[in-house]
Amino acid sequence: MEKETRKVTTRVITNYSPSDDAITEIVHCGNVTEIKVLERNPLNNLGKCKRKSKDLYVNTETGEVLEYKHNEKSGNKRNMNKAFEKLRYLINNNFKSDINELHVILTYAEKMDDFDKASKDFKRFWEKVNYKYPDLEYIRIIEPQHTGTWHIHVLIKTAKKGYFTLPKDELEQLWGHGYVWISKIKNNDNVGAYFSACLKDVDVFEKDSENPNDTKCIVKGARLRFYPHNKRFYSYSKGIKKPLTIRTTYGEAKKNYDLEDCVYKKAQEIVLKPDDESEKEKVVNRVLRLQLNSKRKKKS
Repeated sequence: MEKETRKVTTRVITNYSPSDDAITEIVHCGNVTEIKVLERNPLNNLGKCKRKSKDLYVNTETGEVLEYKHNEKSGNKRNMNKAFEKLRYLINNNFKSDINELHVILTYAEKMDDFDKASKDFKRFWEKVNYKYPDLEYIRIIEPQHTGTWHIHVLIKTAKKGYFTLPKDELEQLWGHGYVWISKIKNNDNVGAYFSACLKDVDVFEKDSENPNDTKCIVKGARLRFYPHNKRFYSYSKGIKKPLTIRTTYGEAKKNYDLEDCVYKKAQEIVLKPDDESEKEKVVNRVLRLQLNSKRKKKS
Protein backbone atom coordinates (compact mmCIF):
# COMPACT_ATOMS: atom_id res chain seq x y z
CA MET A 1 0.00 0.00 0.00
CA GLU A 2 1.33 3.41 -0.95
CA LYS A 3 2.47 5.46 2.01
CA GLU A 4 1.97 9.18 2.47
CA THR A 5 3.91 11.58 4.65
CA ARG A 6 2.39 14.25 6.85
CA LYS A 7 3.99 17.04 8.82
CA VAL A 8 2.91 18.32 12.23
CA THR A 9 3.17 22.09 12.62
CA THR A 10 1.84 24.75 15.00
CA ARG A 11 0.43 28.23 14.45
CA VAL A 12 -0.75 31.02 16.72
CA ILE A 13 -4.50 31.63 16.93
CA THR A 14 -6.51 34.50 18.44
CA ASN A 15 -9.83 34.78 20.28
CA TYR A 16 -9.66 31.15 21.38
CA SER A 17 -11.75 30.13 24.39
CA PRO A 18 -11.46 26.48 25.52
CA SER A 19 -14.49 24.49 26.62
CA ASP A 20 -15.02 24.06 30.37
CA ASP A 21 -14.15 20.36 30.17
CA ALA A 22 -10.81 20.98 28.41
CA ILE A 23 -7.85 19.20 30.03
CA THR A 24 -5.92 21.66 32.18
CA GLU A 25 -2.52 21.39 33.85
CA ILE A 26 -1.61 23.93 36.52
CA VAL A 27 1.97 24.23 37.76
CA HIS A 28 2.62 26.18 40.97
CA CYS A 29 6.21 27.40 41.02
CA GLY A 30 6.81 30.11 43.60
CA ASN A 31 5.09 33.38 42.78
CA VAL A 32 4.48 32.15 39.22
CA THR A 33 1.60 29.88 38.24
CA GLU A 34 1.64 28.39 34.73
CA ILE A 35 -1.52 27.00 33.16
CA LYS A 36 -1.70 24.83 30.04
CA VAL A 37 -5.10 23.98 28.54
CA LEU A 38 -5.53 21.23 25.94
CA GLU A 39 -8.69 20.97 23.86
CA ARG A 40 -8.22 17.20 23.49
CA ASN A 41 -6.35 14.46 25.29
CA PRO A 42 -2.83 14.47 23.77
CA LEU A 43 -2.89 10.66 23.71
CA ASN A 44 -5.85 10.78 21.34
CA ASN A 45 -5.24 14.05 19.56
CA LEU A 46 -4.77 12.40 16.19
CA GLY A 47 -8.40 11.29 16.26
CA LYS A 48 -8.71 8.41 13.82
CA CYS A 49 -4.95 7.97 13.52
CA LYS A 50 -3.46 4.99 15.36
CA ARG A 51 0.29 4.69 15.82
CA LYS A 52 1.74 1.52 14.29
CA SER A 53 5.47 2.13 14.76
CA LYS A 54 7.84 5.05 15.19
CA ASP A 55 7.56 5.68 11.44
CA LEU A 56 4.02 4.57 10.55
CA TYR A 57 0.42 5.12 11.68
CA VAL A 58 -2.94 3.86 10.46
CA ASN A 59 -6.03 5.87 9.59
CA THR A 60 -8.58 3.66 11.34
CA GLU A 61 -11.40 5.02 9.19
CA THR A 62 -9.87 4.27 5.78
CA GLY A 63 -7.30 1.62 6.68
CA GLU A 64 -4.53 3.67 5.06
CA VAL A 65 -1.01 3.19 6.34
CA LEU A 66 0.66 6.59 6.51
CA GLU A 67 4.22 7.60 7.29
CA TYR A 68 5.25 10.16 9.86
CA LYS A 69 7.38 12.90 8.40
CA HIS A 70 10.25 13.12 10.84
CA ASN A 71 12.07 16.42 11.01
CA GLU A 72 15.11 15.86 13.20
CA LYS A 73 15.90 19.55 13.53
CA SER A 74 12.40 20.62 14.57
CA GLY A 75 11.97 17.50 16.71
CA ASN A 76 15.13 18.24 18.67
CA LYS A 77 14.02 21.86 19.07
CA ARG A 78 10.66 20.73 20.49
CA ASN A 79 12.42 18.38 22.93
CA MET A 80 14.76 21.15 24.05
CA ASN A 81 11.87 23.56 24.54
CA LYS A 82 10.11 20.97 26.73
CA ALA A 83 13.28 20.52 28.76
CA PHE A 84 13.60 24.29 29.21
CA GLU A 85 9.96 24.44 30.27
CA LYS A 86 10.68 21.98 33.11
CA LEU A 87 13.82 23.93 33.98
CA ARG A 88 11.82 27.18 34.12
CA TYR A 89 9.34 25.57 36.52
CA LEU A 90 12.17 24.28 38.73
CA ILE A 91 14.00 27.61 38.88
CA ASN A 92 10.86 29.60 39.68
CA ASN A 93 9.92 27.18 42.43
CA ASN A 94 13.26 27.67 44.19
CA PHE A 95 14.67 31.09 43.28
CA LYS A 96 12.82 34.35 43.97
CA SER A 97 15.51 37.00 43.43
CA ASP A 98 16.13 37.03 47.20
CA ILE A 99 19.25 38.30 48.96
CA ASN A 100 20.29 34.74 49.87
CA GLU A 101 20.71 33.74 46.19
CA LEU A 102 23.63 33.95 43.76
CA HIS A 103 24.27 33.41 40.06
CA VAL A 104 27.72 31.95 39.39
CA ILE A 105 29.27 31.32 35.96
CA LEU A 106 32.18 28.92 35.67
CA THR A 107 34.30 29.37 32.53
CA TYR A 108 37.28 27.61 30.98
CA ALA A 109 40.56 29.35 30.23
CA GLU A 110 41.17 26.84 27.44
CA LYS A 111 38.60 25.66 24.92
CA MET A 112 36.40 22.96 26.44
CA ASP A 113 34.21 21.06 23.99
CA ASP A 114 33.71 17.86 25.99
CA PHE A 115 30.27 17.93 27.63
CA ASP A 116 30.88 14.86 29.80
CA LYS A 117 34.15 16.26 31.14
CA ALA A 118 32.46 19.60 31.91
CA SER A 119 29.82 17.69 33.87
CA LYS A 120 32.48 15.80 35.84
CA ASP A 121 34.43 19.01 36.45
CA PHE A 122 31.37 20.58 38.02
CA LYS A 123 30.72 17.51 40.19
CA ARG A 124 34.24 17.70 41.61
CA PHE A 125 33.94 21.46 42.07
CA TRP A 126 30.68 21.15 43.99
CA GLU A 127 32.10 18.44 46.26
CA LYS A 128 34.72 20.97 47.34
CA VAL A 129 32.17 23.76 47.76
CA ASN A 130 29.82 21.51 49.72
CA TYR A 131 32.64 20.56 52.08
CA LYS A 132 33.16 24.22 53.00
CA TYR A 133 29.50 25.34 52.73
CA PRO A 134 27.25 22.33 53.46
CA ASP A 135 24.01 24.34 53.65
CA LEU A 136 23.95 25.36 49.97
CA GLU A 137 21.60 24.17 47.22
CA TYR A 138 22.08 24.58 43.49
CA ILE A 139 20.65 24.28 40.00
CA ARG A 140 23.41 23.73 37.43
CA ILE A 141 23.10 24.35 33.67
CA ILE A 142 25.86 23.53 31.17
CA GLU A 143 25.57 26.12 28.39
CA PRO A 144 27.13 25.68 24.93
CA GLN A 145 28.77 28.60 23.18
CA HIS A 146 28.52 28.97 19.41
CA THR A 147 32.31 28.55 19.31
CA GLY A 148 31.94 24.98 20.58
CA THR A 149 33.12 25.50 24.14
CA TRP A 150 31.09 25.37 27.38
CA HIS A 151 30.17 27.61 30.29
CA ILE A 152 28.51 26.36 33.45
CA HIS A 153 25.78 28.45 35.10
CA VAL A 154 25.01 27.74 38.74
CA LEU A 155 22.12 29.22 40.70
CA ILE A 156 23.02 28.93 44.38
CA LYS A 157 20.98 29.60 47.50
CA THR A 158 21.43 29.13 51.21
CA ALA A 159 18.80 28.21 53.77
CA LYS A 160 20.15 30.89 56.09
CA LYS A 161 18.34 34.21 56.17
CA GLY A 162 20.08 37.44 55.27
CA TYR A 163 22.59 38.63 52.69
CA PHE A 164 24.68 35.87 51.11
CA THR A 165 27.73 35.84 48.88
CA LEU A 166 30.82 33.72 48.21
CA PRO A 167 34.44 34.88 47.80
CA LYS A 168 35.35 35.03 44.10
CA ASP A 169 39.02 34.16 44.67
CA GLU A 170 38.07 31.12 46.71
CA LEU A 171 35.62 29.87 44.07
CA GLU A 172 38.19 30.32 41.30
CA GLN A 173 40.68 28.28 43.33
CA LEU A 174 38.12 25.54 43.93
CA TRP A 175 37.09 25.58 40.26
CA GLY A 176 40.61 25.64 38.88
CA HIS A 177 39.75 25.78 35.15
CA GLY A 178 39.28 29.49 34.45
CA TYR A 179 37.40 32.62 35.44
CA VAL A 180 34.43 32.67 37.80
CA TRP A 181 31.74 35.36 37.57
CA ILE A 182 29.49 36.04 40.56
CA SER A 183 26.37 38.22 40.54
CA LYS A 184 23.24 38.73 42.60
CA ILE A 185 19.83 37.91 41.14
CA LYS A 186 18.17 41.32 41.53
CA ASN A 187 14.71 42.75 40.88
CA ASN A 188 13.38 39.79 38.94
CA ASP A 189 9.87 38.41 39.47
CA ASN A 190 10.29 35.54 36.99
CA VAL A 191 13.81 34.18 37.42
CA GLY A 192 13.01 31.00 35.49
CA ALA A 193 11.85 32.85 32.39
CA TYR A 194 14.85 35.18 32.54
CA PHE A 195 17.45 32.40 32.67
CA SER A 196 15.61 30.20 30.16
CA ALA A 197 15.73 33.04 27.65
CA CYS A 198 19.41 33.78 28.35
CA LEU A 199 20.34 30.13 27.94
CA LYS A 200 18.43 29.72 24.67
CA ASP A 201 19.39 32.99 22.98
CA VAL A 202 22.70 33.89 21.34
CA ASP A 203 24.63 37.15 21.32
CA VAL A 204 26.02 37.39 17.78
CA PHE A 205 29.11 39.13 19.19
CA GLU A 206 29.62 36.43 21.80
CA LYS A 207 33.24 35.54 22.53
CA ASP A 208 34.62 33.05 25.02
CA SER A 209 36.93 35.71 26.47
CA GLU A 210 34.14 38.20 27.16
CA ASN A 211 32.10 38.53 30.31
CA PRO A 212 29.19 36.09 29.68
CA ASN A 213 26.83 38.60 31.31
CA ASP A 214 27.46 41.16 28.54
CA THR A 215 25.22 40.93 25.48
CA LYS A 216 24.77 43.24 22.53
CA CYS A 217 22.79 41.70 19.67
CA ILE A 218 20.47 38.84 20.58
CA VAL A 219 19.05 36.12 18.31
CA LYS A 220 16.22 34.39 20.15
CA GLY A 221 16.36 30.60 20.46
CA ALA A 222 19.52 30.35 18.36
CA ARG A 223 21.50 28.52 21.06
CA LEU A 224 19.17 25.50 21.10
CA ARG A 225 20.92 23.87 18.18
CA PHE A 226 24.23 23.80 20.10
CA TYR A 227 22.92 21.72 23.02
CA PRO A 228 23.88 18.02 22.75
CA HIS A 229 21.12 15.57 21.96
CA ASN A 230 20.15 13.04 24.61
CA LYS A 231 22.20 14.76 27.31
CA ARG A 232 20.91 16.10 30.61
CA PHE A 233 22.13 19.68 30.37
CA TYR A 234 20.91 20.67 33.83
CA SER A 235 20.98 19.09 37.27
CA TYR A 236 20.17 20.12 40.84
CA SER A 237 20.92 19.27 44.45
CA LYS A 238 18.70 17.16 46.70
CA GLY A 239 17.25 20.13 48.56
CA ILE A 240 15.79 21.72 45.43
CA LYS A 241 12.02 21.36 45.54
CA LYS A 242 9.95 20.26 42.57
CA PRO A 243 6.86 22.35 41.72
CA LEU A 244 3.32 21.26 42.51
CA THR A 245 1.35 20.14 39.45
CA ILE A 246 -2.45 19.90 39.43
CA ARG A 247 -4.53 18.33 36.66
CA THR A 248 -8.10 19.53 36.39
CA THR A 249 -10.56 21.05 33.89
CA TYR A 250 -10.63 24.54 32.45
CA GLY A 251 -13.98 25.16 34.14
CA GLU A 252 -12.51 24.38 37.56
CA ALA A 253 -9.46 26.51 36.80
CA LYS A 254 -11.71 29.49 36.04
CA LYS A 255 -13.44 29.02 39.39
CA ASN A 256 -10.22 28.83 41.40
CA TYR A 257 -7.95 31.31 39.59
CA ASP A 258 -8.39 34.82 38.28
CA LEU A 259 -7.41 34.04 34.70
CA GLU A 260 -8.22 37.57 33.60
CA ASP A 261 -5.24 38.68 35.68
CA CYS A 262 -2.77 36.69 33.56
CA VAL A 263 0.50 38.38 32.59
CA TYR A 264 1.06 36.06 29.62
CA LYS A 265 -1.39 34.43 27.21
CA LYS A 266 -0.81 32.50 23.99
CA ALA A 267 -3.01 30.11 22.03
CA GLN A 268 -1.83 27.74 19.30
CA GLU A 269 -3.32 24.99 17.19
CA ILE A 270 -1.49 21.84 16.18
CA VAL A 271 -1.99 21.03 12.52
CA LEU A 272 -1.39 17.84 10.53
CA LYS A 273 -0.38 18.88 7.02
CA PRO A 274 -0.17 16.38 4.11
CA ASP A 275 2.55 16.75 1.51
CA ASP A 276 -0.12 16.64 -1.16
CA GLU A 277 -1.42 20.22 -1.29
CA SER A 278 -4.72 19.02 -2.77
CA GLU A 279 -5.55 17.33 0.54
CA LYS A 280 -6.96 19.25 3.46
CA GLU A 281 -4.94 19.88 6.58
CA LYS A 282 -6.31 18.67 9.90
CA VAL A 283 -6.30 20.51 13.23
CA VAL A 284 -5.55 17.80 15.80
CA ASN A 285 -5.43 19.94 18.96
CA ARG A 286 -5.49 23.45 20.37
CA VAL A 287 -3.38 24.65 23.29
CA LEU A 288 -3.80 27.71 25.51
CA ARG A 289 -0.98 28.82 27.78
CA LEU A 290 -1.49 31.31 30.60
CA GLN A 291 0.81 32.68 33.27
CA LEU A 292 -0.11 34.31 36.56
CA ASN A 293 2.41 36.20 38.68
CA SER A 294 1.55 37.27 42.22
CA LYS A 295 4.34 39.88 42.14
CA ARG A 296 3.12 41.52 38.97
CA LYS A 297 -0.12 43.15 37.94
CA LYS A 298 -1.79 42.41 34.62
CA LYS A 299 -0.43 44.45 31.74
CA SER A 300 -2.93 47.04 30.55
